[in-house]
Amino acid sequence: MNFKYLKEIIFLDSLNVRSVLEKFNETALYTEHLGFGIVVDSEGICVGVVTDGDIRRKILKGMELEEPVRHAMNEEYIFVDQNDNPHTILRNFDKKVTVMPVLDNCKRPIDLYRLSDFKASSRGDNRIIRARVPVRISYSGGGTDMSYYINHFPGAVLSSTITKYCTTSIMVRMDNKINILSKDLGLEYIADSIEEIKFGDKLDLIKSAIKIMQPNFGFDLETNSDIDAGTGLGGSSAMTVSIIGALNQFRNEKRLDLYNIADLAYQSERINLGISGGWQDQYSTAFGGFNWIDFRKNEVLVNPLRINREILLELKYNLLLFRFGGSHDSGKIQAKNSSVFSLTDEEKLNNFAKMTKLAVEMKEALLKGRVKKFGDLLNESWQIKKAFSNASNSNVDILYSSAMKEGALGGKVLGAGDAGYMLIYSSPKYHKAIKDKFADLGAKLEAFDYTEAGLEVWSTER
Repeated sequence: MNFKYLKEIIFLDSLNVRSVLEKFNETALYTEHLGFGIVVDSEGICVGVVTDGDIRRKILKGMELEEPVRHAMNEEYIFVDQNDNPHTILRNFDKKVTVMPVLDNCKRPIDLYRLSDFKASSRGDNRIIRARVPVRISYSGGGTDMSYYINHFPGAVLSSTITKYCTTSIMVRMDNKINILSKDLGLEYIADSIEEIKFGDKLDLIKSAIKIMQPNFGFDLETNSDIDAGTGLGGSSAMTVSIIGALNQFRNEKRLDLYNIADLAYQSERINLGISGGWQDQYSTAFGGFNWIDFRKNEVLVNPLRINREILLELKYNLLLFRFGGSHDSGKIQAKNSSVFSLTDEEKLNNFAKMTKLAVEMKEALLKGRVKKFGDLLNESWQIKKAFSNASNSNVDILYSSAMKEGALGGKVLGAGDAGYMLIYSSPKYHKAIKDKFADLGAKLEAFDYTEAGLEVWSTER
């Protein structure tokens, strides 16, 4: 629980009783209105506790106020070990005490447990909080979720989440330190407190998400991603949402809803870190499932689509997901796109309008089970996206044209483009030829499935 006034109630065993009583007048408010102190020797090891009641009883027996406090302390005191579980702590409170020192393995005081603080939130200190968030596939509408566009025109995106995840684990510490470990990046960062966190390395995405939640306790935070960064599946947003979602678990009755979490994730990435991009990734990953996301001038609405499972099975049966190339800096690509946007650019505005119209048609095709039409529209959507963005390059063009020659109906590069993942729609009878061709071109087929779940948070024992 990290009792903030701990130093104020620790007394050297040679300190006189008069000074201890004077200090009790200042600290009783923090110790259940009880004059209470932890007595330590010259090496900082706890040798007893003392209360105003202990002192009164010793004075009645003739003890002088100038005597050292060790003459009044209770050496048979009740304490908590730093590794004790909540049930053991509760058993100690049942011994009719309201405050107990917490000692480390060397018997040095590191905290104070008060009965009034021993609630559900404190019991979670001995557990691991985990949050996982799926990444997303965006089928159409990408680009119409950018602020420079939706501040003037409505946009919409059709997307789904898949079974590749970003996961965050949080373990509360007994001090204010914040330890960050990115397992997939193999990087670690340590700060003495949230105020001491400094930016300027590859863990800034994680740091920003922590900062925006302003936790008032120390913790170890571990992250893990099933995908590489910059591959077009919204991984950075999924990771940000998972961190915010895990920390949100500690807010108890003040927990944020999914819309608030998505907005905070956007703020953390786009505003605080200045990474260019749209709004779809944060909402897609937080909510999960197949969604139609409306981007309006003053709000975002997530509309879950009730697609018949047979339709989804058929769609999945016809789709192939390939990993190709390295990775891209989506922020730089999106920044380049936004820098050339103009409200007077009729061609680009028309392309945005066509993209939105195609997204509507793709949504309706899915709802009605017209998966072949969906594949055709996927190709149309990709052709339009190439026309107003930097999503393609010679390598992408070779891969895509090869797929179409082998029988594919459509496809697209996911995310900002250039590298990462390519989605191909094709009749299963052409799958082998496409897979063989892509293998020759260095693209690797990856398995995936749909998931209806978005942000999921749970706890487990350490």
